[in-house]
Amino acid sequence: MQLKQIDPIGRVIASFAAATIVAAAGYQLSANADDRHGDREDDEAYTIALFGDVPYNALGKSQYPALLADINRAHVAFSVHDGDLKASGDGPCSDSLYYTALNHFNSLERPLIFVPGDNDWTDCWGRYGPATLPYSDPEERLDFERNLFFSTDRSLGKSTLRITRQNAEGYPENQRWKVGPVVYLGLNVQGSNDNYPYHDTETGNGVPVRSDAEIQRQRNEEIARKAADFRWLEEGFEYATRVNAKGVMIIWQADPNFNNEEHLTNPHDFDAYGDYIDELRRLTEAFVGQVALVHGDSHYFKVDKPLNHTAGGGVLGNFTRVETFGSRNTHWVQARIDAHDPNVFVFEPRIVTANAQ
Repeated sequence: MQLKQIDPIGRVIASFAAATIVAAAGYQLSANADDRHGDREDDEAYTIALFGDVPYNALGKSQYPALLADINRAHVAFSVHDGDLKASGDGPCSDSLYYTALNHFNSLERPLIFVPGDNDWTDCWGRYGPATLPYSDPEERLDFERNLFFSTDRSLGKSTLRITRQNAEGYPENQRWKVGPVVYLGLNVQGSNDNYPYHDTETGNGVPVRSDAEIQRQRNEEIARKAADFRWLEEGFEYATRVNAKGVMIIWQADPNFNNEEHLTNPHDFDAYGDYIDELRRLTEAFVGQVALVHGDSHYFKVDKPLNHTAGGGVLGNFTRVETFGSRNTHWVQARIDAHDPNVFVFEPRIVTANAQ
């Protein structure tokens, strides 16, 4: 059994339209390989906001402005939304979904970085049945997101950070930036088994049946993207080592189901994640600083230590997992980054009073 450590309060010490929006916002289109994007010294402490899987359904949409206002009041250095712009059955993946999200993101005073979620693209084919009609092609929806959210070298938000993207391989949603002592890596890793489908997991009332050819097309997408993800992770850790970063924070959408903590009985629901977990373990063991994985997907706030060393060793002490709030829990997680703290990261839940119903 893996050892998990958490204290009682959850603190661990341890497209034309897109081009028009980009131009109107004054974003710079030039590429720049320099990842030193923050204006903070490496020994200066700061806080960031982590949230995702919002807004969900009518309640979440009504609560979302209060969450964004609360983040603005906190004067964080920047925020990250770790994916899912809507609930699974909350209407189609229409263009308006993404434009509305962009407007929300750009209401934040400080920079906002977004990584995609499965409800944004992998599930748009009809996974949740007629409530999401008209259905969409997953890869077409991902390309739409790329054009809208990831087409420049800047973050979103009223003020922006410069972002390094995996453009050369065609995955601009894979991102990297550095603020103070920490290198941040955003990746496209998805719920719904990372878009590696099986017929026996695609069932439900009114859910369309995808052909063998379509199943294989999506598997091919997942295989290629996973390889690109691994290269991005490896490059990110190499960069962090080169600049003597004290920490690496990885942000993606999927809950990788460490140690089958969800007690799933069908391996087809989670067998795509084992490779990611092994890669996280390998890279963390070789890194001298602290590593944090931030994800959403399961909508249950937690902070723990879910990894052991290779070959049955003890807990991998420099790895921390953080799962953000989501669904009807429209709140956020504050991360404090402090180079003078040996744990570098301190995570705390931030409950939005107006949303605590």
